[in-house]
Amino acid sequence: MNYLLFTVYLVVLCWLLLRLPVIKKIGLNKKTVLALFLCKIVAGIAIGWVSIHIYGPGNDYWDLNDAAWKEYQLLLTHPGTYFTNIFTSGYPGGYGGLFSSFNSYWNDLKGNLLIKLVSMFNILSRGDYYINSLFFNYIIFFGHVVFYKFFVAVFKERKWLVVVGCFLIPSTLYFTSGMHKDGIVFLLLSILIYCVYRWLQQNKITVKRLLLIVVSFILLFLIRNYIFIALVPALLAWIFTQKTKWKPAFVFAAVYFIAGLLVFNVDVLFSKIKPLNIIITKQTEFLNLPHTETTISLTPLQPTFKSFAANAPEAFNHLLLRPYLWELPVVLLLPLNIELLICQLLFLLYIFYHKKINDKPA
Repeated sequence: MNYLLFTVYLVVLCWLLLRLPVIKKIGLNKKTVLALFLCKIVAGIAIGWVSIHIYGPGNDYWDLNDAAWKEYQLLLTHPGTYFTNIFTSGYPGGYGGLFSSFNSYWNDLKGNLLIKLVSMFNILSRGDYYINSLFFNYIIFFGHVVFYKFFVAVFKERKWLVVVGCFLIPSTLYFTSGMHKDGIVFLLLSILIYCVYRWLQQNKITVKRLLLIVVSFILLFLIRNYIFIALVPALLAWIFTQKTKWKPAFVFAAVYFIAGLLVFNVDVLFSKIKPLNIIITKQTEFLNLPHTETTISLTPLQPTFKSFAANAPEAFNHLLLRPYLWELPVVLLLPLNIELLICQLLFLLYIFYHKKINDKPA
């Protein structure tokens, strides 16, 4: 690490951060904002150090940094190619394979967008991973800020608990601080949810917020299409609930029921659209990946409702309960297992002891 250059950039970014209107209006004093920002930067350094010194070369974070350096060299030698290669496909299938995991322009685009971003950091960092991480986390920090703005508007009397929940949850802080897609997805989700919330609260939408919603949706689809697909019915149900004032349980159940009907029957109307086959292909590609210490077993799916229904308990188990506290293929997973157990216990407490929040315009 270039310690002097890192320190200079850190001081400059801290200075810039405190002068941004969004930070001035957040309702936290300067010392708190700087402390939270420095926690983010330290987490970025930590995940970079652990990745290279414990897991060794060949990990996603450092590989992306290496790819970004090569892209930066391309900028210096062939700028025309640098500005156009993200739009070109070198595969025989051209721009097909929208949901494919291999030999697909769209699959490569997920990483190429991030590589292109980090390559621009190299203009100032000269390829230093930790300086690139500093710039990256300066951007991702605003995901935490927007997340906080959303939740503090709902839980006005729980300001410091909201600070902890939005900035300091260990797994979120750690994994969104690595130079990879998780941080970008977190930022996009925060922006999207906050903009929709403000739209519903004010019963109007500005051009700026509409643009942010559309851009966030598009980037989410390009970077993590399965999150985009899972998010659509949830957002629709939320919007319908607010607009109609019907009971949330009824609206969410109806929306997800209709979504389920579409997934299992859309190929009847449009023979070329086969969601079940896409899901099965994704699972097969996952099962064919090299076995690692953290790999969990999966029951192969078939393109039928019966197969998906039979696998639902396993899916919910993996989604909500795994890894169990005692599952430690890697010792470093213990803090994450403990955090997951705490979240599960808090969820149970919420079910039995929650209080209704008066959702009034903020």
